[in-house]
Amino acid sequence: MKLTIESLREHADEFEKAGVRVPEFDIAQIQEKGKKDPRWVHIGAGNIFRVFQNRIADDLLADGEFWPITAVQPRGPETLKRSLQDFDNLTLEVVLSNEKTDYRVIAGISESLASELEEDFQRLREVFVQPQMSFVTLTITEKGYVVTDSKGELRDDVVEEIEKDPEANHLHTMAELAGLLLARYNAGGAPITLVSADNFSHNGDVMKKGILTVAEGWVERGAVAPEFVEWLKDESKVSYPITVIDKITPRPSEVVAEQLAELGFEDMELEVIGRTPMAGFVNTEPAEYLLIEDKFAGERPPLEKYGVIITDRETCDQFERMKVTTCLNPLHTALAVTGCLLRFPTIDSEMRDEDLSRLVHVLGYNEAMPVVTDPGVVSPQEFLKEVLEVRFPNQALPDDPARIAMDTSQKIPIRYGVTLNEYERRGMDMDSLVAIPLVFAAWCRYLLGIADDGEPFTPSTDPLLDELQEQLKDVNLGEPVDAHAKLQPILSNANIFGIDLYTTPLAEKVESLFTRMVAGPGAVRSTIHEEINK
Repeated sequence: MKLTIESLREHADEFEKAGVRVPEFDIAQIQEKGKKDPRWVHIGAGNIFRVFQNRIADDLLADGEFWPITAVQPRGPETLKRSLQDFDNLTLEVVLSNEKTDYRVIAGISESLASELEEDFQRLREVFVQPQMSFVTLTITEKGYVVTDSKGELRDDVVEEIEKDPEANHLHTMAELAGLLLARYNAGGAPITLVSADNFSHNGDVMKKGILTVAEGWVERGAVAPEFVEWLKDESKVSYPITVIDKITPRPSEVVAEQLAELGFEDMELEVIGRTPMAGFVNTEPAEYLLIEDKFAGERPPLEKYGVIITDRETCDQFERMKVTTCLNPLHTALAVTGCLLRFPTIDSEMRDEDLSRLVHVLGYNEAMPVVTDPGVVSPQEFLKEVLEVRFPNQALPDDPARIAMDTSQKIPIRYGVTLNEYERRGMDMDSLVAIPLVFAAWCRYLLGIADDGEPFTPSTDPLLDELQEQLKDVNLGEPVDAHAKLQPILSNANIFGIDLYTTPLAEKVESLFTRMVAGPGAVRSTIHEEINK
């Protein structure tokens, strides 16, 4: 078996015998029709898109709803070729759980374009000006939307984009979108909705700001008419709903590739491009959530029939707050830093450790849940239960603690600071907290780059890593430490913790826990065990 349209035709019996679900519609016919009548563009053809938005489009097509996707990869034509084009724009979805593995061929894409290539970019312009193409989604990661630096100044690459011809092939995705929207405006300006499905707060607002920044720059230098910016701001013409998304899609697994070879596939091996493994399959979990603010311009697919929650902005905010500050992300960070220190290979293996499992249970149920925001559309208790009992323990979908530990200094103020500020606002007792100060102490201990066995490890990338490690450079395992002197500049930084911890009982707790954790090899384990089992 191969992941191609021809193989699906010629080896239908083998696919059925292998338990692989395949589309019942005529894929080639749909792809050809979709090229002539594009309806939906997706920018950022990575793993999560291939098994989420792409799968929704496949479901729509199967039900007779014609919403095929024009998939666009802004950078790296070779990655698009290896992940989609080598497979006739099909994807093999591998849904992994402890109970079973499900296989499905997804065919929601009509064509794929690498817009870095001039020919593909010109084709994308052709698609963008067609009035029936009214729906655009993006998964380009948060950095793809950034147009200013930390000082609020325009980034050099954005300045360069503003100085270029608006109709040129732009490198920055916000400039690329601004140029494509200009082409649509000049062709009559049919209504269009732009939906960011990237995992950061108020993503639609950030996208709108990025596009307008570029467009207003063009207006200032006289390259486009001011009316274009007014059109971009008119949300009956161009809308930018916010969204919240939650689905784990790690990099393709070598273990899964071997399983697929045993199943009979001849083309599912991994190929590393740059530092990223690419494959025709995507391994993922069963759980998924997507909330979209009910703010659309023009026609859109009936997404609510396929599990998407169309709701108001307040509910999106409440769901995001529930997930990011209470029921998932803080727990992930807790397992990430402790997992690296204790050399656990995967998150699921940590969940089989009594101490670490208890740590995140206490963190979720005892300390975060009392201040949880209930979005109404999903029960926080049920969401947390699914995370702790199904998602994190999923041995079939291993995830690396080091991956999750990336940029921890940037995550703590949201993942923990919101909860602590809510404790303070409500006058609740922070002195009773156990798990949160343990996580903070473990993170400070993690910054030393010495695991609990006394041997070095490489901390994950973090924009503050060098600065924080410099502050702790004289701390050595097994030697006396003035924890207050070393930690005070860190723990008092409200930019890191969302609050000056010295205004709470937590700073003193963290100093004491850190002192115990640097006492020698094994001290992290013993400290966690003693504290979490009191």
